[in-house]
Amino acid sequence: MIYRLLPLSIAGALFAAPSLHAHGPGHHHGHEESELVEQAVVDGAQPVVRSQTSSAAVSPSGKSFQTPLPESGRIWGASLTAGWESRHIHYGVDETGNGGAYTTELTVWIQNLALGFWSGFGTGNDFQEFDFTASYQVNAGPVFLIPGYNFRYSPGHGHAAHDDHAEEHHEEEGHHDESDHEEHSDQHHHAHKTYGHELFLVLGTDAIPYVTPSTVFVWDLNNTPGAYLEFRLDGEIPIYGNGAVTLEPYALLGLNFGYNTRDRYGWNNFQFGTVANWRINRIVSVYAGINYSLAMTALRAIGQGNEVWANVGVSFTY
Repeated sequence: MIYRLLPLSIAGALFAAPSLHAHGPGHHHGHEESELVEQAVVDGAQPVVRSQTSSAAVSPSGKSFQTPLPESGRIWGASLTAGWESRHIHYGVDETGNGGAYTTELTVWIQNLALGFWSGFGTGNDFQEFDFTASYQVNAGPVFLIPGYNFRYSPGHGHAAHDDHAEEHHEEEGHHDESDHEEHSDQHHHAHKTYGHELFLVLGTDAIPYVTPSTVFVWDLNNTPGAYLEFRLDGEIPIYGNGAVTLEPYALLGLNFGYNTRDRYGWNNFQFGTVANWRINRIVSVYAGINYSLAMTALRAIGQGNEVWANVGVSFTY
């Protein structure tokens, strides 16, 4: 999703060329690691690019903060991640409710070009989503730039939790006139279009040890004006075994420019969390994370409240 940004939560594994999370830069999905990385552990739980990002934008779901060490002559690679999340949060919007979703992500990269596929199926709800992402990373010293495109297809939605928040919101605000109600409904629908064509751009730097700051911008071509801007920090803390076990905390601030709603522009949400990764061997790794999203002005306008969710999964990287 770029996911949302990235497209952003800017998320995948860090390769000789960082790869972008299929769900888009702003999403936090699964987590992947590259066998191309010796002691560098890639994460994949948030949307950022990693010049390394194990997940970071390009790797929209996390990222590694160390430079990968490609094998001699190796210019391509692939990773497969399967996991479960207790809620599917897309740029602050709860799309599944309490049931959560099973997710699968496949990424193939050739040098700096990354192609990804992400899918999500609700557990106990009707959520379904498929994302196809293409991105290319450009490096300029310690600075990386990742332009890309994400096609999003959502044939089914599980709005349980979001609807609850919306109902609560309407009770607090009282009755609205008919035109206001229709406009509000349109905004809610806007956040859940069946098809989405999104362009995204990730800009960041890996010049700071253990921390990767980045910015993710997403433009929804189906809903103009429909843009989202995200500022984030991703970290990587080695815990055990020379980097075999790492803790990757992150924090982000999202701004809505018509992506989630056109009723309120500006503050979207503040989100933070952490992912623990264990690289079992050069191919297999497992991860578990906890996340929290604090809804701000734009999300409150559509009845979306604060959310907390967990995610777990396993990754295979070749």
